[in-house]
Order: sequence, then structure tokens, then C-alpha cells
Amino acid sequence: MFSQIDKSFDLLKYLNTEEYQEITSFKFKKSDIIYNEGDLPLGLYFIKKGYIGLTRLSVSGNETLLRVFSPKYFFGHRSLMAGEAYHANATALVACEVVFIPKEIFSKIIKKDNSLLLFLAQILAKELRVAENKFSSLASSKVTARIVQTLAFLRTKYPEYKWTRKEIGEYCGAKTETVSRVLTILEEQGLINKNGRNIEILNFEDLYSFAHKLEENNS
Repeated sequence: MFSQIDKSFDLLKYLNTEEYQEITSFKFKKSDIIYNEGDLPLGLYFIKKGYIGLTRLSVSGNETLLRVFSPKYFFGHRSLMAGEAYHANATALVACEVVFIPKEIFSKIIKKDNSLLLFLAQILAKELRVAENKFSSLASSKVTARIVQTLAFLRTKYPEYKWTRKEIGEYCGAKTETVSRVLTILEEQGLINKNGRNIEILNFEDLYSFAHKLEENNS
């Protein structure tokens, strides 16, 4: 769905040269922070390459992975459109390239043409449906995607800790036996190596891509 944005939404079509120069492309290293919870939104972000994780700290201090944004996806849109501070932290999960559109330019774009606004409304509607279904019975592929994303995230944030199947399951709300089954699938796919509690991720970007395909198949 969102890969169609490049064809349907052309920044050059709506901006003059001076305005286009205000749009910046940034490269982030793995674990770099794009923005923090509580920051005020200054614009809209679009992922050209890589994966961005949205995380939040609970009152008890535990970190939770809310979702993963994939290539060709906008993020930071909800807070920008609501005029609210960010409710979570955005972190580069792998090496990323992100386009930043200042809110002044964003306003000019939607005044000239509402195509981008329509896309963002579609994204928000889809995210609302996902949130409503979060605690209900989800399809197997969706559960698998969540486990895969959680595994990659935990190994990124805490590379020295050997996470148990139970801990991974508790983090993402999945049964231990389901986590074990998914890990076996990932090893068969050549995405990880297992040796007891030690789980080696062979390529983080491939792992996030695998989870993204599962989500797309179930959307």
C-alpha cells in the first residue's frame, strides 16, 4: 500500500525550488535517536531506507516496543497533525536514511494538493484498526511478525544479554512455545543461529524485512 506513495505523491510537483531546498535527507546509524518522547514535532518524517522503532518507557521504567516503521513509510505524523508532543521515542533500528519535511513546508503541500493528507489519513485509519485489534486474537502471521520485531529490537538494545524464550514472549505478549516455534522458523530461513539461549541475528535488516512482509500479507 504505502510503496505507492512514491508514484502518487511527488514533492517536486507541489514545491518551488526554494521550498524544496528546505527538505533535508538525514542518515542515522543503528541506535541513533530521531526524536524523544515529549519533544514538540517540527515536521514530518519519511523513511527512504531502514527501519525505525517507536518505543516508550512505562511508569515502572520498562521499555516497550510499540511498533516498527518500514521503508516508504511516514512517521511522526500523528503528533504533527494533532499538534501534540511526541508520545514515544523514535530510534533507528538499523542504518537508516530519512527525509525530513518541515511543518511549514508540509502545510504548503496540503494547501496546494490534499494527496499527502489523504495518505496520512489512510495510515492513521490503519493504525487505529491495529490498535483496536492489539489485545484480541490476531492472525498467526501477525503474532510471528511481532515476535520477530521484538527479538531484533531486544538484541539491538541489549546485545550482551541472553534473552530466554519466556522473556521474549512476555515482552511482546506471546506464548513461550510460540516464540520457540518462530525461532525455529527463523533459523530454517537462515536469519538467525541458535545455540541454547544465545541467539545470533545474521542480518538485522533482513529480519525486519521478514517481519514487514508478514505484516503486509496480513493487512
